[in-house]
Amino acid sequence: MKMNMNMKIKMRMKRWLAVVWSGVLVLSLAACSQDVSHQGGSQTSGSGEQAVHLNLPESWGFESFYPVITPANSSSGYGITYYLTSFYDTLVTYDEKGELAGLLAEEWSVSTDGKVYTFKLREGVKFSDGTPLTAEDAARSLLAVPVNLGQYNGGYGKLSTIIADAVAKDDHTVELHLTQPYYSTLRDLCLANPFAIVSSEQLNGDLTAKTSFNTVSYGTGPYMYGGDGDGKKYTFVRNPHYWGERPDVDSFTIKVIADNDAKVLALKNGELDFMSGIAKVSSESYQEMKNTKGFGAAVDKAPTQTYYLGYNLKNPLFAEQVVREAMAAAIDKGNIVEGIFGGIHEQADTFFAKSLPYCDVEQTTYEFDLAKANRLLDDAGYVNKDGDGIREINGTRLAAEFVYQTESVANNDMVVYLCDQFKKIGVELTPKSAPMMEWYAMITGGQYGVTVFKTQGGYYDPANIVSAMNPSQSMDPIIMQAGGFLPDGVNLINEVNSTTDEARIEEIYATILNTIADNCLMTPLYYTHQVALYNDKVAGYDFPGDASFTSIQNIRAAK
Repeated sequence: MKMNMNMKIKMRMKRWLAVVWSGVLVLSLAACSQDVSHQGGSQTSGSGEQAVHLNLPESWGFESFYPVITPANSSSGYGITYYLTSFYDTLVTYDEKGELAGLLAEEWSVSTDGKVYTFKLREGVKFSDGTPLTAEDAARSLLAVPVNLGQYNGGYGKLSTIIADAVAKDDHTVELHLTQPYYSTLRDLCLANPFAIVSSEQLNGDLTAKTSFNTVSYGTGPYMYGGDGDGKKYTFVRNPHYWGERPDVDSFTIKVIADNDAKVLALKNGELDFMSGIAKVSSESYQEMKNTKGFGAAVDKAPTQTYYLGYNLKNPLFAEQVVREAMAAAIDKGNIVEGIFGGIHEQADTFFAKSLPYCDVEQTTYEFDLAKANRLLDDAGYVNKDGDGIREINGTRLAAEFVYQTESVANNDMVVYLCDQFKKIGVELTPKSAPMMEWYAMITGGQYGVTVFKTQGGYYDPANIVSAMNPSQSMDPIIMQAGGFLPDGVNLINEVNSTTDEARIEEIYATILNTIADNCLMTPLYYTHQVALYNDKVAGYDFPGDASFTSIQNIRAAK
């Protein structure tokens, strides 16, 4: 029985790792050389003006250019994920107003039973090798997703698990057939990893990706791999067949610089021109460069994901709602946002930002009030009997471990701050940091009192997190705890994932969000906002709909 349990935990860890991959969005190791003549390309602007070439950093390079990226096919990071939207297009996307819009699909329709999506493709679109985009390419790209996800299928959203078929009705019409309706189908299709459209000529008969993707990008996006890669830097050029508006930047080189401080130093000394993403830019670096002459800085207005305090609800101490409510009231979120993150991020009062689909719901919130926090514990019988400052009840002290991932200096500072705040109300939490997989093993094994974690972010929120509340399908040991508090339990999750009734979806979301808030199951801390830094070769940057991605085509070059 013990062996079976260990195997179950290992499988759950593998699937959970896919969830982390899809949400964290960082990069991996790189392709070798390619024949530049394969896709043509030029580093001149073609307009008589001097070509614009920029240098950017990443912690590692790229192993493959295929957009279905999992731990199985990228050994040293998250592959090309961050840059996928510079090479590939999806069928649909979100525009600058946050509304669903066509990308490769000019229009679409949904059958009355919600199980068939029909897309009319743009005409005249070509892949970077010059071959035309057809409905067959779109169909095979969609069918290839679950095949190439393999054991990680489901970790990137529910959609890939319910694809029944994809059919080319004519050269520019493709149908996606599902085994059941799914309300977040179009939002999931915005995800470049794994739903970017590729040239089907580069897929094998069994729909696995050909090894040609190791050295070439076969997409319809504005850029392509330029053949210059030596393990330390990789150069990319404009796609001469790109169907959209010509970008300002003609070519760019990604330089492998592992250390974030070294990245900022390279920006200062002119080795780099642009960098984006809170995984690379600390709040301190952002503030420093923002106020340095000759450099620019930008913050995305839209929240990317939620960082939250997660409780071990099986721990007798935190199984008590009054303890969770008192801890929530002890947190000055404004101090976290301003004091630790320099105002870059945004105070989170609800689990999901209300700007997300179905999340504009009135919910219980917990204001910072130390007096109230202490009063709640007093009234519940938690007292400091021996004068050591730590409350106890029935002989049990309010003390536990605060387990968190070794992630950043700011994360460490936040945990220290939270522990100090909790001590003010007689709750003793001992910080314990660990690398990601060690942290996950502790959380899965229940070896923690509280922790800090985050939603997947971007287009994965909110649907993928809501689905994860079903313990039978979840890889997230923190989120899945909420399923047991829902009226009618996981049946509610199954219903929202299969109904076509928009009013019912809204009703279920209201129930889910209010259940989380009313029971104080998780305490939201802040919403992240992505950032960018650049030198005077760049005039500005327009963050894409999912700002986790770095879209080179959105960089505005200085004139």
